[in-house]
Amino acid sequence: MISNIAQFWRLTRELDVQGLRESFERPVSLQILGSDAAAAQRIARLIEPDPSASDINTGVLGEPTRQKADLYVVAIGGPLEPDARRALSDLSVSETPLVVVQFAGAVGMLVLGVPDERIITLGDAMGDDEARDCLFKVLVPAAPDVLLSAGRRHPLLREPVAEHLIRDTSRVNAQFAAISSLPANLPLIGGLVGDVADVLVLTKNQVLLLFKLAGLYGRDLRLGRQLIAEIAPVVGGAFVWRSTARALVGLLPTLLGLLPKTLVAYTGTYVVGQMARYYYRYGRKPPPDIVRDLRAEGARLARRFRKND
Repeated sequence: MISNIAQFWRLTRELDVQGLRESFERPVSLQILGSDAAAAQRIARLIEPDPSASDINTGVLGEPTRQKADLYVVAIGGPLEPDARRALSDLSVSETPLVVVQFAGAVGMLVLGVPDERIITLGDAMGDDEARDCLFKVLVPAAPDVLLSAGRRHPLLREPVAEHLIRDTSRVNAQFAAISSLPANLPLIGGLVGDVADVLVLTKNQVLLLFKLAGLYGRDLRLGRQLIAEIAPVVGGAFVWRSTARALVGLLPTLLGLLPKTLVAYTGTYVVGQMARYYYRYGRKPPPDIVRDLRAEGARLARRFRKND
C-alpha cells in the first residue's frame, strides 16, 4: 500500500488539477427547446425540479432567441411548424451537442441529421423516475464534459455522471491494457515496456478519475494532495488487489494473459471508482460486503465489455 500511495503522490504532480478545477467552476448553459412550452418544461423539470435554476433555460423551438448553450435538448410532442423544423436542422449541424426527446405524439417522425443514439422516446405514462433514467442514459454520454460541471450543481445529474465517468475510465483502461500487452512479444525489452506503460497510464487514469469524482461531489480541488491523502486509505485496498491480480496474470504467456489483463484493468478501475464514489457520497468507507458486490459487478461488466468489444 505504501508504494501505491507513493505512486499517487508522484502522478498527482503530473496532472493538470488546476485545469480540471476550472472545468468544474466554468458556468454551463443547458437549453431545453420544445415543440411547445409544456414539452420543454417537462424535460427541464426532469433535470432540475427547481424552476429558478439559472443555467437551465427553456424555450419554444423556432422562436427567436439570443441564448447560446453548451448543450441543447429538443423535446418534440407533435408535428413541427416549418420554422421549428429549420431550427432543428440548424442545431443538428452545429458543433454544440444535441439530444432529441420524442413524446408519444411524435413517435415515428423523421428527424434528419441526428444520430439514433441521440434520440430518445418517452411514453406519456412514464413516471418521472423512469423518464429521467431514460433521458440521462442518452444525455450524459452526449456531452460528458459539459455535464461534469452541471452534475456538480444539479444533484439529480450527479449519480449518472459519476457512473459514466467510472465506466468510461474502466473501458479506456481495459483497452489500454490490451494494447500494452502486445509489446511483450518483442524479445528482451518487450515485457518491461508493456508493464511500465500499463502501470503508469492505468494508474494515472485512475487518479484523474478520483479527482473528477471529488469535484463532482463538491470537493475543493485546490486541496490537491489533501484529497489524495484523504481518499488513499479508502481505495488503497483496491489498488493492492489490482496489483496482486496483475502480477498473477503476468505469469501467463502473453496471448493467454491478454484477456485476463483487460478484465483486471476494467474491474480494478471500476472498484476504485465506485469505492471513491461511495465515500464522497456517504462520507465513509464502503463496508466489505458492498466492496465484494462492487467487484462482482465490475467483473460482470468487464466480461460484457470484452464480449462486445
